[in-house]
Amino acid sequence: MPKAILYTAVTLDGYIADAHGGIEFLDHPLFRLPDEDYGYSAFYESIDAVIMGHNTFEKIKSFEGSYPYSEKHSVILSTKQSLADGVSEGIEVSNEPAEVALNELKSKYGTVWIVGGGATNAKLHRAGLIDEMILTYIPTTLGAGIPLFRSNESTANWKNISTRTYPNGLVQIHLVKA
Repeated sequence: MPKAILYTAVTLDGYIADAHGGIEFLDHPLFRLPDEDYGYSAFYESIDAVIMGHNTFEKIKSFEGSYPYSEKHSVILSTKQSLADGVSEGIEVSNEPAEVALNELKSKYGTVWIVGGGATNAKLHRAGLIDEMILTYIPTTLGAGIPLFRSNESTANWKNISTRTYPNGLVQIHLVKA
């Protein structure tokens, strides 16, 4: 059954990035374990497509190396036509509302990873379209930044189906809509 899964790291104070969109805090030596990817490889194999906002896409493009999700169909939510110029094959720029784009992606491909960011997460949460969340809590605080759900005005109940605590203090919870 097609579903949409929000899979992300989040700080104890609820941020997915710092105030400038940076995620350097994830690279702190305290948060690394040898031969541990925190379930990422298995998760990535389980999805069929990814969806993200344009700011998240721009941040990912700024990383060294090639686009990390080239094996999956990608939808970038943006009204900026310039973003569509020069994107790789398999990457679609959509100016459709997030809800429409996600439903089309689920219908066509199956399981979709909601990569983020905070505004995209909030839109899809508000529309009731996030089926599961896998949140990895990083034991740090930023004080300010991009929240998990930017401008979230909706409520929902979630059921915790698993929790895993890692030796370095990271805690991963897997939630399904209740």
